[in-house]
Amino acid sequence: MQSALTPEVFRRLYRDFAAQNPKWNEIPSSTGEIYEWDEKSDYIQKPPFFENFSMSVGNIEEIRDARRSDFGDSVTTDHISPAGAIKATSPAGQYLKSRGIEPADFNSYGSRRGNDLVMTRGTFANVRIKNLMVPGTEGGVTVHHPDGEQCRSLTPR
Repeated sequence: MQSALTPEVFRRLYRDFAAQNPKWNEIPSSTGEIYEWDEKSDYIQKPPFFENFSMSVGNIEEIRDARRSDFGDSVTTDHISPAGAIKATSPAGQYLKSRGIEPADFNSYGSRRGNDLVMTRGTFANVRIKNLMVPGTEGGVTVHHPDGEQCRSLTPR
């Protein structure tokens, strides 16, 4: 890498990036020091953890009445944070359809990673994940508590 990307090469390639890429300049964008969130965007949404954001640590509160899943060993971020295609029948697909987006335009979880409303619905969407609480199933399947009904993980009720 040291011989392939010297500071001089980097400066030459990126010094005048906008002038070298006129199509890039055609993309509408906001200007200024603070990003202007577009509530109509289905790719980038302001996540809730930015609300009341502060540089100082807030109060750490006790977690109560949390529910669990049991995925056993060898669970990776690939299992819980999807990157593949969004299926129309998935919670994320149902959400996008409710926004008027056709399945052909869903794109992928990776392309919509900037939208927490899609990604939270896509959590545990990996078809190979196995919740040991629901033997014999694969994918985002769990048991709803307290009623014991089998359902998709994170499906809004």
